[in-house]
Amino acid sequence: MSLEVPLSQQGRCAVHPDLPAGGTCFRCGSFICADCTTSVPGLGVRLYCQACAARPDVNYLEALRQRYQGKRDGWAWVVAGVTLLLCVATAAALSQWGLRATKEALFTLVLLIPVPVGVAFFLGRRWARHALVATPLVMAVVADALAPSGRFLFFLCAMPGLITAARIHRDVRNQLFFRLPVPPAMLKVLWNERFNNPMARQASRFGFSALFMPLLAPVAVICGVVALKRVDPKATPPIGRRDQALMGLVLGLVSPLLWGAVLLLWLSDRIHF
Repeated sequence: MSLEVPLSQQGRCAVHPDLPAGGTCFRCGSFICADCTTSVPGLGVRLYCQACAARPDVNYLEALRQRYQGKRDGWAWVVAGVTLLLCVATAAALSQWGLRATKEALFTLVLLIPVPVGVAFFLGRRWARHALVATPLVMAVVADALAPSGRFLFFLCAMPGLITAARIHRDVRNQLFFRLPVPPAMLKVLWNERFNNPMARQASRFGFSALFMPLLAPVAVICGVVALKRVDPKATPPIGRRDQALMGLVLGLVSPLLWGAVLLLWLSDRIHF
């Protein structure tokens, strides 16, 4: 007796009936071929059809994308606040010097250069992301044209703004606000920073702080224990940061011992004296 299954009785892909199925979707159970087989980052060897892999309840990275897509982040409000402050500072300076063709008045108008960019950035215009990086340099060039003697100072003052603007430009959360395509690897970095066992991060922070303030050692131990209990690599989405939880727990236990040893050495010197 042959154990081979006839081709006519083999499962067929639900999307491509002319192709044999290589497996079934982990969620809906439909047959899928090799072309339709999709894996979700962070979910191990589970295989899904393309429709299920795009669902937010399956793909936690897609759920994260939809959660922040088009919604203003903290940087958008920071840029809006700085823009408002520049408008107030310009109005105050002009009220003092007036709109005369003096160097002071012209320098005041330099503060208005970032205002259109800041407004466009807050409204989610994509071109403003790139213009924000160039704005500090443009302000330095204009200021240098008005007073060449202060060239070094102008470009030195532009560096913090340039570095901050570059950081905003690379920020994943800010890219989601502008509805830019963000690859799954960058979404996973954002998810790890914000949602992947935050108690473990607190444990490591309290653990390091306990080296200088031993009263925080019990907090580090408690956070470390709770974070370790939450670690579950097989969960959906997976919960990790075991190393940070262990670090906080160990530092929380070691810190009182170190401080106790220092205290004993100090007391022994005092008694010996």
